[in-house]
Amino acid sequence: MPYYEVAEINELERICRDSFATNLTIENILISNLSTSRGSRTTIFEADRHELYALCVGSQPLVLADVTRIMMSMGIEAEDYLPPAGDKDYFKAFGRQAFLDIYPGRKAATDQETTFYQTLAPYSPALVRIAKVRGEIREYAPSMREWQSAKTFSYARVRVQ
Repeated sequence: MPYYEVAEINELERICRDSFATNLTIENILISNLSTSRGSRTTIFEADRHELYALCVGSQPLVLADVTRIMMSMGIEAEDYLPPAGDKDYFKAFGRQAFLDIYPGRKAATDQETTFYQTLAPYSPALVRIAKVRGEIREYAPSMREWQSAKTFSYARVRVQ
C-alpha cells in the first residue's frame, strides 16, 4: 500500500476517533475527496466487518439536512448518521433546544415537534454508515452545477444478528 494511502487511512481513523468517539479500523478507501457541493468533500471507505462509511467535511458549516441531501444526491442510502463525540442524544437535544428557543413560552417539546429542528444541528465533519448504494456513486461538478457519475458501484449492508 502506498505511503499516501497509509497516511490518509491514519488521518481518517484519527478524525473518526477524535470527532465521533468511534474506533474504526479502515480496510480500504473506495473514493477519496469526492466533490459533493461547492464547499464539501466526501470520502467513502470500508471499515470493520466490511461496512461502508462516508466522511463528509465542509469548508463551510454543514447541518444534518445538508448531509442528508448530499447522501441522497450521491446515490447513497444512509443507515445511520453518527453523532459528534458519540453523543447519542446530540440531534434530539439540539432539536429540542432550538424548538424551545423559537417558542420561549413552551417548557417541553415532543419528538414530533422537534424533528425539523434536529435537521438544523451543526454537522461537519459528518460520518455516515451506509446501508445501500444504488449502482453508482455520484459527485457534484461545480463548473456544470450538476451531479455526475463518479464510480459504478453497488452495495447493500448485510446485518449480522
